[in-house]
Amino acid sequence: MATLADVARAAGVSKATASRALAGRQVAQQTRERVLAAARRLDYVASPAAVSLATGKSGMIAAIVPSLDTWFTATLIDGIAEAALDRDFDVVLYGLGERGTLRQRAFEHFQRRKHVDAVFSGNFALTTGEIEQLRDLNVPVAGIGAAAEGIRTWCLDDVAAGRAATDHLIGLGHREIVFAGGRRETDLSLYIAEDSRHRGYAESLAAAGLAVRPALHVEPNFNAAYAEGLRLFRSAEPPRALYAATDDIAMGLILAARDAGLAIPADLSIVGTDDQRLAEPFGLTTLRQDPAAQGGEIMRWLAREIETPSRDRSHTRVLPELIVRGTTAAPTPR
Repeated sequence: MATLADVARAAGVSKATASRALAGRQVAQQTRERVLAAARRLDYVASPAAVSLATGKSGMIAAIVPSLDTWFTATLIDGIAEAALDRDFDVVLYGLGERGTLRQRAFEHFQRRKHVDAVFSGNFALTTGEIEQLRDLNVPVAGIGAAAEGIRTWCLDDVAAGRAATDHLIGLGHREIVFAGGRRETDLSLYIAEDSRHRGYAESLAAAGLAVRPALHVEPNFNAAYAEGLRLFRSAEPPRALYAATDDIAMGLILAARDAGLAIPADLSIVGTDDQRLAEPFGLTTLRQDPAAQGGEIMRWLAREIETPSRDRSHTRVLPELIVRGTTAAPTPR
């Protein structure tokens, strides 16, 4: 079986250079081609441990996410994993657990082991202490969500999403619009996107001279939204228009409204946020975002940053796209 030394000797380079070339790290193009050709001739398969020793890199990216069972996180991780595979990186997932109970342990774990080449923080607001922990690792860090000082970040413009959804309902003639979002008994930082969407909703109402209605606080999942929706829609005066912080919430509310005897959109208009895979079958009017594309872009940035640090610490806001389907219409007389 051929060794790294055999490949290096056949290509006329050092073992370290051969290792960098085989791992896709920065070497001259002609040198890379010569090393790859030698590896093919010798049928060489690189050992991850050998590559790590030669380059000082583990080939692993840590991804810290608040939950592993939501559409957004799953789609985001798909984008990251595909881009990582293209660049010969492995992704190590750290979930924060239900209600963020494993948060401290997750941060302490990879900080103590110092075994990753970069860290990705997914869709929750970092505390000052967590930012310092990440900086202490001295590896590239990127996040998706709220801007964090000293960290490269991306996010949907959640305030713009809230404004666009509410403006759409106002434009149809609705004057009493309710926001449906996450509960507040849990860690607020896990709901930073929902808080921003609520702010956009409130700004839109204020600009139109309309009052902010009491919010419907629900856990951000389909089942919880359905249960709360049944209670709300069976009340004496159910709302005529709702803006949901996520599509999961919106779709739970749609089924609850129908089971409560309401017609959509004649009796109730609903707008969601995400445009996830079930939004179109539901006919849901929503704000589209593409977490897979964002995840791929972030992973490609991390890979470049590992090789050639740029010290870029900017924040990129991605504008949402309003997708109008069949769950919104002008209000009809009751």
